[in-house]
Amino acid sequence: MVTYEIDKAHTTLGFTAKHLAVSTVRGQFNKFDGQFEGPDDDPTKVTGEVKVDVASVDTRTEMRDNHLRSADFFEAEKYPYIAFKLTKVEPVDDESFKVHGDLTIKDKTKPIVLDAKLEGRVPDPMTGGKERLGISAMGQLNRMDFGLNWDGIAGAIPIASHTIKLEVEAEIVVKALEPAKA
Repeated sequence: MVTYEIDKAHTTLGFTAKHLAVSTVRGQFNKFDGQFEGPDDDPTKVTGEVKVDVASVDTRTEMRDNHLRSADFFEAEKYPYIAFKLTKVEPVDDESFKVHGDLTIKDKTKPIVLDAKLEGRVPDPMTGGKERLGISAMGQLNRMDFGLNWDGIAGAIPIASHTIKLEVEAEIVVKALEPAKA
């Protein structure tokens, strides 16, 4: 059994949304934690969870970030975390996977599928050779499904798109190898 831990210094949990249907706004969450466990030779048996601090949302605009934390969107004081629970990893080929999970935002939990790619696996000379995995993943969600309902309509156009694209660039540290049980 192996424990995999997200290296927060080398990971980005990002998202994009359309603003007035004409430009793309990028954001990310700066505080999160996650750990996964499973056999090192079979990613289909890996389990785990990621917990994201909603208050750490960052779009490089303080006024917008505060609005996202408010009752119009995340209600960060009432629902301080977003959670992703891994339910299934489905191989597509040697490097690509469909990552299935349950995403909880506020009090709503919905299934989500991310298209993921193993970018590589290398020993890290700075940590005595501990292995690191690079993983990129993309997906999307409809924010209305999670109660993020504010529209602030400008004419017939929502100020923020309902479709939110998710972009993850993660570096994962292989933390512990347990000997296989006979």
